[in-house]
Amino acid sequence: MNSICKFLFLNLFLLIFCNECFCRCMVFIPNGNYVPLFRNSNLDYLEHEVDSFYLDKYQVTNFDYLIFVLNNPFWDTLTKKDILVDDSYLNYWSNIDNFVIYADKPVVNVSWFSSDAFCNFYDSRLPSVDEWEYVGSVGAKTINGKSEPGYFNLLSLYINSSLNDISTVFDMPCNFFGACGIHFFLWEWVHDFNSVILINTDAEGGGLEELLYCGATSTNAIDPADYIAFLRFAFRNTLDANYTMIKLGFRCAKDK
Repeated sequence: MNSICKFLFLNLFLLIFCNECFCRCMVFIPNGNYVPLFRNSNLDYLEHEVDSFYLDKYQVTNFDYLIFVLNNPFWDTLTKKDILVDDSYLNYWSNIDNFVIYADKPVVNVSWFSSDAFCNFYDSRLPSVDEWEYVGSVGAKTINGKSEPGYFNLLSLYINSSLNDISTVFDMPCNFFGACGIHFFLWEWVHDFNSVILINTDAEGGGLEELLYCGATSTNAIDPADYIAFLRFAFRNTLDANYTMIKLGFRCAKDK
């Protein structure tokens, strides 16, 4: 049984026994400002204004992605194009004996291209860096996440976890905006993931210092303690659009 037929069978099973998996809903994110990781060379604090938008409450699950693949066979593992995804694309699916266990866990090993195609299929898009970081800056109970005890303990979730540690999306904690699992084990694709390039620069870098952070330009970080955000930017800097990774998933956004 090839992969697409196998998942068709699993799909029929899930349709009957896994109604909860259909819960793809969005939360409204109100417009607002946040202080990004980077500031300009004059060390001014520059808030970024983010317009209101909608964001998936949960990360896209394996079940969600399965439905997408069934409707778009181009993205099946047997027909995928190497230029759009690398060899690790959905490779763990073939090792899943009980798909139901993974159905409502976040899908991983998906590329920017495949994630973008998924969102477009559902008349949505990947969130921008600003949108994601804005949502990621809030806490569980307040709009200022850094003011909450334990916010910086989130660092361990990015580093000390494996695929087996990932819970179902419905068990992940939600933040002040109602978005769940924002800081829970996984990195997430954003539309403009490569919009900030991190390289070493010197004092003659000029305007580059407004965007770059590394080595000599480290003073351009807004908050020296904001190591979590720096890790996200550094991680995005390592990606190409066809990369897939075991701890990299996504969620979709939509304009208001």
